[in-house]
Amino acid sequence: MNIRHLTALTALAGLAGLAAGGPAMAQTVDGSATIQATFRGGAEPACRLNTPTAPTAQNVQIGGLAPGSADISISQLVGDDGAPLAATVVLVVPAVCNQAHTLNLSSLNGGLLGDGPELTGGPFRSRLPYSVTVAWAGGQQSFVTQDEALSFAVGDAAVGSVTVTIEIPPGGAPLAAGAYSDEIVLELGAAG
Repeated sequence: MNIRHLTALTALAGLAGLAAGGPAMAQTVDGSATIQATFRGGAEPACRLNTPTAPTAQNVQIGGLAPGSADISISQLVGDDGAPLAATVVLVVPAVCNQAHTLNLSSLNGGLLGDGPELTGGPFRSRLPYSVTVAWAGGQQSFVTQDEALSFAVGDAAVGSVTVTIEIPPGGAPLAAGAYSDEIVLELGAAG
């Protein structure tokens, strides 16, 4: 076989490799070969909240700390006169959001709501508003649960801890007898 036939067979074999989806290789005169690989990938937009901790708890019991939840029980909601007693809890929630995002926090009941009929007048009340302060990504906002929600935009990705401080104020009109509850929901999500 002569050199011209060998060169033609080598070229045909190279074209067959490319047509079959084989890697592109370049062969140099000295017999070495190179290959070029291109890498591509993507990071999907994501915001995550992890298991909270409760470094501060006054007049509350904390249980059920898990990703996405915390169970908070007030040790003594009212004093001997039926007026609310102060209670405070600070939740620290490790978080990450790899894009511009919005933090939303809302109260399901607009405060601690009794399980009996809602009282709007008279010497007793059946709803106890409380304050919530949220600190995240260098920003801080507060609201009273009767306002039902807060929301603030964060223009960049962020990682760190969301600190949620819940304070139940003492005093005021006494609470009617019953079981009181509320649910606050913290969300991190894509901006817009």
